[in-house]
Formats: sequence, structure tokens, C-alpha cells
Amino acid sequence: MNTPALLINHQKFAGNRLKELSQSKVNNATTPAWEKDIFRFILAWMDDTDSIVQYSSGTTGRSKKLHLLKESMICSAENTLSFFKLLPGQTAVLCLPMQYIAGKMMVVRCLVGGLNLEIVEPRSLPELSGIGHIDFCSMVPLQVFNFLKKTGDLSPIKKLLIGGTEITRELESLVSDVSTEVFASFGMAETCSHIALRRINGPGAQPDYHALPGIELNLDNRGCLVVEAPYLPNTIITNDLVVFSGPGAFLWTGRYDNLINAAGIKIVPEEMEARIAESTGLVCTVIGLPDEPLGQKAVVVFEMTPEISQSYIISSMQDLFPGKKQPPEIVWVDAFPRNASAKVDRRKLADMIRGIC
Repeated sequence: MNTPALLINHQKFAGNRLKELSQSKVNNATTPAWEKDIFRFILAWMDDTDSIVQYSSGTTGRSKKLHLLKESMICSAENTLSFFKLLPGQTAVLCLPMQYIAGKMMVVRCLVGGLNLEIVEPRSLPELSGIGHIDFCSMVPLQVFNFLKKTGDLSPIKKLLIGGTEITRELESLVSDVSTEVFASFGMAETCSHIALRRINGPGAQPDYHALPGIELNLDNRGCLVVEAPYLPNTIITNDLVVFSGPGAFLWTGRYDNLINAAGIKIVPEEMEARIAESTGLVCTVIGLPDEPLGQKAVVVFEMTPEISQSYIISSMQDLFPGKKQPPEIVWVDAFPRNASAKVDRRKLADMIRGIC
């Protein structure tokens, strides 16, 4: 690997100078913990090992310890740089936590592509006002929603990548007319970030994800996506339920882990959530709980009491369960439990509502 160099706030640090800067940041007691994580990663990138330790998100199961090859991460970064036509000296903003692959890959893209890295505390509302023009930025949906709520637009950002969890119809509607080029990402820690992208606004908006060049996609016997890439040492078998819409293109429908089997009827929670949102305008999470006669029952959980009658919600959902006379149970909670990447933690949510249903 070549001697790494990194532009930080338009100041170039290379070789030993980058190592010394990173070590001083890590050792300085006044450096915030989130910033130390960035420079710890840079030190790990510069060491003699050929891989980086990364943990999977663990949203639907136990988190797994992964060893991602640095060469694989470099190839993934090159794919992104090429797709977005990012050039040396352009500004990229890191406002995501470093424990997730998305944060690490933003640093790698800057190292590989000579981008100028601007570092921002990874909060639910990133503070970008002092940066000026931003060529590339990656956020989770909650950050985008909060940023739009505060500023009204995304104009400082030329190209925005949204990932980490599903994008709601409401958020897609909010970004539909902004000048920023907004993309949804599909990927995971095992694939070194995204392997497919979907433009969600502007004249080029797409309903489906499109694989990046060199990525080969297939289905297993469950209907879950299988990913192969020349830079990945192994085939990745996912738990993501998809429907192919064309060569290298697919619609994501949900997670196999989340499937609910109610009296022999397989329910995809994410599909239900989308239909409920379209019908009522309300965001919800559908959870499967044990049920003695049915095997499982579906419970629709809303975050805080909506300003809409429960009877209207029930009547709006009558067609969601073919062959089932009664609609699913409905529960309200003060707030959904979420992990650091703002994904709803379905396991914790299920534990919260067990005593209610």
C-alpha cells in the first residue's frame, strides 16, 4: 500500500506527519471520544496488517466480528469515487459514527481519492454551517430529516448518500425537489459499504437499486440476495428479500429475519409498514410476537399517539391481512429504541411491547 496522505480541512498530512497527527489526537485528553475514533481508525489503516476489524450492525441478530481486507475497502472506495465522479481536492463530510462501516469508508474514500475530509460530530442534527460547499456527504435518514427540518433545504451539499436504514416515503417526498443529487445506498459491513445505489430525487429518480459495475447479484432459495464482487474474498449471502426488476436491478422488500408467520400466512413487516404509511401517512414498525393459536401475531407499533383516531387506523388496515378477519393489534410507545445508526431495534421493541399485548 502506498504511503497514505489525507487532506483534512484543506491541509495535507502524509506518511509520518499523518501518523503523528493521529497519535497526538488519540493521546490528547481534550479530544472528544468521537474524534479519537476517527484517528484510531487512521492509525489502524496505516499499520502493517492487511485487514480492519469491523462488527456487523447486529440489528436483527448477534453482531459478528469481521476482518475486512484493506484492498477490498480500497476497491469499494474506487467504485464510489468513480460513480459519483469525485475528484481530488473536492470536499467530503464525515458526520457518521466510526463504529459502523459507513464512517470508516468515508475516510477511506478521502485517502484513496485525495478528497478533502471535513470532520463533524456524528449527531442526529449535523452542524454543517461552517463548511461551505460540500461535494459529497453521507447521512442516515434521521440526520437528513432533522437537517431539512432546521434549514429547509440541502443546497450546501451537491451529492448526498443516505443509508443505514430504510428511507420512508415521507423523506423521499421531502427531498424530491431539492437541487442536491440524493441517493439511497444498499450494502452492509460484509460488502465494505454499498454495492448498489438508487437515485431518489430529480428527473433520474429510480424505484429500484442498481448494482455498481462488477457486482454480480443472484437469489438463494429463500428469495434473498446473494452478492459477488471481484474485490470480495467470499460470496455474501444476505437476509435481504428482493425482487429483480432487470439486469443488476432489484426492489428491496424486507428482511428474512423479520418475516412473521401468522397461521401459515407469511407477512413481510417492511411491506406492511410501507402500505400503512401510504394509507395513513403514519410511520410505524410491525413486530411479530408469539401467539398460541396462530404461531405468531403481527403487532403494529406507532411512535407516540398520532393525531388520528384508532378506529380510522384499523379501518385503513383491513386489507393488509388476506384471509384474516381481524386486523393486527395496535400499540403506541413513547419512542422507538434505535441503535447508533438510527435503525429501529426490532428486538428491543418486541421486548418493550410483550407486556402490553
